[in-house]
Amino acid sequence: MPGEPPEIIQLPEAVANQIAAGEVVERPAAVVKELAENSLDAGATRVTVRIADGGRRLVEVEDDGHGMRPEDLRRALGRHATSKLRSADDLFRIATLGFRGEALPSIAAVSELELVSRPHAAPGGWRLALAGGQETAFAPCAAAPGTRIAVRNLFWNVPARLKFLKSEASEAGHVTDQVLRLALSHPQTAFRLESQDEAVLDLPGAADLAQRIRALFGAGFADGLLPVASAGGAMEVTGFVAHPREAKPTSKRQYLFLNGRFVRDKLLLAAVREGFKGFLEPRLHGAVVLHLDLDPAQVDVNVHPTKAEVRFRSEGEVFALVSRAIQDALTGAERAPTPLLDAAERAGGAVVQRIVVKPAAPPPTVVVQERFLPPEPPPVAPGAPQVLPPPPRPARAQEPAPAYQAAPPPAPVPAAPPGPRIRQVVQLADTFLLIETERGIRLVDQHALHEKALLALLDPAVGDAARDGRQELLVPRLVDLAAHEVAAVKPHLAELAAFGIEAEVFGPTQLAVRAHPPRLRRLDWVRFFADLAADGAARTAEALRERFRHRAACHAAVKAGQRLSPDEQRELAELLFRVDGLEHCPHGRPTTLDLTFADLAKRFQR
Repeated sequence: MPGEPPEIIQLPEAVANQIAAGEVVERPAAVVKELAENSLDAGATRVTVRIADGGRRLVEVEDDGHGMRPEDLRRALGRHATSKLRSADDLFRIATLGFRGEALPSIAAVSELELVSRPHAAPGGWRLALAGGQETAFAPCAAAPGTRIAVRNLFWNVPARLKFLKSEASEAGHVTDQVLRLALSHPQTAFRLESQDEAVLDLPGAADLAQRIRALFGAGFADGLLPVASAGGAMEVTGFVAHPREAKPTSKRQYLFLNGRFVRDKLLLAAVREGFKGFLEPRLHGAVVLHLDLDPAQVDVNVHPTKAEVRFRSEGEVFALVSRAIQDALTGAERAPTPLLDAAERAGGAVVQRIVVKPAAPPPTVVVQERFLPPEPPPVAPGAPQVLPPPPRPARAQEPAPAYQAAPPPAPVPAAPPGPRIRQVVQLADTFLLIETERGIRLVDQHALHEKALLALLDPAVGDAARDGRQELLVPRLVDLAAHEVAAVKPHLAELAAFGIEAEVFGPTQLAVRAHPPRLRRLDWVRFFADLAADGAARTAEALRERFRHRAACHAAVKAGQRLSPDEQRELAELLFRVDGLEHCPHGRPTTLDLTFADLAKRFQR
């Protein structure tokens, strides 16, 4: 028999607010979003965001908006208290960023909150303070016109939520990403972000979206953008798309705004992919900054706790408008003049060709082929005549660039005892090497072998990546990352100098690599820095050194599916007999499969 049914009770208001906070306040960046959106709804022309300890210790948002009356301060901290709705019908014509009246009480329930506000016509302001949702102070004070909200010690009374926050650098990066999106959504508004009393972003009000993009991403990115302008019915889409050659494997630079609100809606993302269809490989993502404006009655934004997803009444029309607008921009149809002139317009009106493009390759360098190890002359029998090597064959214009670029040959490394002589090397499926020796055959995974060899060369006991000095770059290599990745990598840049890598923050979403060891010229810098940002556990120089060695070796090694010349095949095969410990890759997988001629004879029952 079942027991007595449990009693149903009404949850206390404090508990209800903490539950609501779990949906709205995921991390400090969510606090910045909610408070800054209130500032924009209040007509602010200047918004300043200050954070400390990644937002754990302090998140402060100050604006010059219309402010609040003293009697409204307490009301604003009540659940579902808002100035933006008056009836249920207003839910279907939402023209503001905020409207539910949940953000302030939810934030106050899990922090120590201070609210100071003053209307422009009032002689002074009022201050309201709360701790865990309970009022601790309410009094007049001196204040500038506008509103300032300080959120201190976020999640102090919900330690379980506090444990889920990332490192200070990672949380600060998410805040930077949030402010960047707000700045793109309202280019006429001035934004300033300060972290640990240091200015991270300082953006004056821009005349238009083009000027704001230039201020955030630099002229190099902005000058290559194509303008987008299309309308259909009561909808209009404007903004910019990047040339397909700027495509990346991730969608980090896809900024979509609906009536001034940043969204990551599946329908809009699919429309962007459709717009680039025929211009990009499916695995790549084009960069876009698009504003979609339509009648608020045609969209429901009240379907997601953070309003990141929406529901359209006419999904097909929205999809067609956005995808067609991108297609028109890429093909040059009906393109209007814009300050962001693209390379096609400078060339005299040429348009983008409808072809599938791949990521832009670095400019080829005419150099000597890099060697895995310093070449050694073959042994000469006593009394045998000296044979000079043939002169180098002149490169033909149509020859492809060598797989490995030049670098000063590293110093000799301790060699293993002499092994059997290599008779021939054959590459199989552009992935494996079949090596015939005097004793038998060895089947080798070319990537795993090269990765382990590079790891050995990067080991200070065998060879040092920076031993050959640094290669200064005439033009710094710009590495595009998310803002939170840049913030996470920034504390480690000084330590990377010990490895010969000179890099600096070049903007909220970019790093500039100015020098690196010659042997790392083939390193995938975007992936290297992204991995470095994702792994926030290492704090010591030694841990960073170990992580760098593994990543540098993996990223710089030849890849599976990469065609090698006969000389490169033999060069890689010789590593097995010249360096100890190459039978397993750094991940523990075997690099070779060995069969002696005796084993082969036994297999064939000879």
